[in-house]
Amino acid sequence: MASLLPLSRRLLLRHTPAASILSPPLRLLPRPLAAIRHASTSPSQTTQTPLPPLLRPANPPPAPSTTASDPPIDLTTLQTYHTALRHQPPFYTTIHIHNRCYLVTLGDRITLPAVLYPPRNPANPLNKPLAPGDTIKLTHASVLGSREYTIKGTPFIDPRLFTCRAVVVEVTAEPMRKKEKTKRRQRRVKTVRSKHRYTVLRISELAVNELPVEFTAAGGAAGPEITKVVKEG
Repeated sequence: MASLLPLSRRLLLRHTPAASILSPPLRLLPRPLAAIRHASTSPSQTTQTPLPPLLRPANPPPAPSTTASDPPIDLTTLQTYHTALRHQPPFYTTIHIHNRCYLVTLGDRITLPAVLYPPRNPANPLNKPLAPGDTIKLTHASVLGSREYTIKGTPFIDPRLFTCRAVVVEVTAEPMRKKEKTKRRQRRVKTVRSKHRYTVLRISELAVNELPVEFTAAGGAAGPEITKVVKEG
C-alpha cells in the first residue's frame, strides 16, 4: 500500500490542470434584489436621471395667444352687408332645438325624436304637448345666410335680426317594437316593448329683419360684438 500512494498522487496531478489546483474555488453568492431589478421599474432612477443636453429644446415654443384673431367689424360695413343680405333671398339657417342643430330653409320638414311642450302658461295648466296646427318661433340659430353672405353668431345670433317660425304638421309614433332579453342558465324570457313618439315641423317663415336701433350709429357699436357678416366667395 505504501508503494501505491505516490503513484496515485502522480496520476491525479498529471490529469488535473494546474490552474484548478492553484486557484481558490469560486462560490456563487445570491445577488441583492435591488441590483436585479430593471431600471425602468425603479422610481428613484427614473426621476433623478436628467436629460442629455442634446435632447433639451434650445428655445421652447411660445404659448398660444388667447386673443381673438378676427378683427372687429365697423358699423358701416355691418350695415352694408346686412342690407345686401336682406335683398338676396332665399335664406338658410342652422337652428338649434334641444341641443341638436338642423340646417333648414323655407318649406323644409324636421322630424324631432321627442314631443314638444310649450312654455309655462296659465292658459295651459295641464301643460299639454303641442298639437298639429300650432305655430312656434325658433330663436336659437348659429348661422343665417344666403348665396353670398352669411351671419355667424357667437355662439348664437341675436333673435332680433331674423324671424323663423315653424308649424307642427303631425305628432306621430313608430310601430311597436318588441325585444326579448334572456340571461344565461335561466329559462325566464323578458319582453321589452318600446314605441317612441315624434314631432314633425315645417318651416313656414324665414326672413331677415332690419337692424334694430341698438345696432345703428345712434345706439352704439353693439352689433359687431354680437354677430359678424361674412361675404362668401
